[in-house]
Amino acid sequence: MKYKFFFLSCLLGFFSCGEKESVTRYTSWQSSQTEEQIIRKTLADFEKEHPTVPFQFQPIPGNYTEKLQLMLGTGKAPDLFWLKGDTSPAYMNFEVLEPLDGFLQKDPDFDYDDFFPVFQDAFKYKGKNYGIAKDFNAYVFFYNKKMFREAGLTEPPKDWKELYEYSKKLTKDTNGDGKTDQYGFVIEPSIDIVLPFAYQNGGEIISDNGEIKIGQPEFIEAAKFMMSLYRDGIATNPADMGAGWLGDVFSRKQCAMTISGAWLIPYLQDNSPDLEYGVAELPKGKKRATMAFSVAMVIPKQSERKEEAWTMLSYLTGKEGMKTWTESGIALPTRKSVAEENGFYQDSILNTFMKSIEYATLYKVNMKERWFDESQAAMQAIFYKNKDIEKTLKELAVTLEKYKLD
Repeated sequence: MKYKFFFLSCLLGFFSCGEKESVTRYTSWQSSQTEEQIIRKTLADFEKEHPTVPFQFQPIPGNYTEKLQLMLGTGKAPDLFWLKGDTSPAYMNFEVLEPLDGFLQKDPDFDYDDFFPVFQDAFKYKGKNYGIAKDFNAYVFFYNKKMFREAGLTEPPKDWKELYEYSKKLTKDTNGDGKTDQYGFVIEPSIDIVLPFAYQNGGEIISDNGEIKIGQPEFIEAAKFMMSLYRDGIATNPADMGAGWLGDVFSRKQCAMTISGAWLIPYLQDNSPDLEYGVAELPKGKKRATMAFSVAMVIPKQSERKEEAWTMLSYLTGKEGMKTWTESGIALPTRKSVAEENGFYQDSILNTFMKSIEYATLYKVNMKERWFDESQAAMQAIFYKNKDIEKTLKELAVTLEKYKLD
């Protein structure tokens, strides 16, 4: 309750009326120069289509969430902004976003049925739709083809058993100094990496009815399997290799396999253009599952330019805008028609991502944002302090109870 009181107190100025802005303000974060160039190209196309809707693009360089919350709290929120899927429940719960159902009803040409099913309900809360999924990414399996050939492996692992066996076979002392310098697999001490294993094992963090399940057997078994790769010395993590993230380790050819999203592809092109790699669906557990990430475009309840903001939103997440935004492969389309038109099903790499969305679970946790920090601390204790997995996750489940949304 203290968290909610503080959050709402910060919003005292949020609903105050002021002079109406003359332009529609649109905000996103900045992750790369390439991404910003594509955003600006898409906005230039929008401007041609809608010359009577003046706007300003105001990207936030760094500390996006903190700055956005400050803008919301001081009544200076943009009229349209990006919202990460994992943090969206807290914003929807605190009722600072404008429901979009009325706009959707008045705009049949938007064709909401064109979205993949997992994204149609992605940003719904208590029966109302608060955001439109602008794109997605998903965890898939990356592997080094050369290392596979040298180990006599002809295809990626199909299940957990083969993942363990492959990791063991691909872990080597290549220079004969008695130390491992090539690992089979690389993982990070992050709850994000455990989740695909948990979903495949029938587990989850929190159920739809608010039951914390991170301390249940299904989740614990998945975490134990993932950690067995690390504790048995056939997987490494970035810190052990002096790397910043798992993409570093894979691009440096210090491991043969990893899990990542499509953001790894341009990183490999820039940092290891000679790396011969393949992409496959994740090795299967009790069932096939993976994790999808999405970002919503949302309109704050504060905005006095909601109609104009919807015009922008409907174009940018519509068929034309989404085609321009995703055609480079920097992000994947949440619309079926755009995926077809951009040829993603025919692409040998991107096709794997499109297949994965059929059984993906959206990364959206119905808890206050603090849940993530607590979960990361627990994972790091398991990795770096060798804490008991079952005990740690059960204790974490108790801690997370106080972060459940009302």
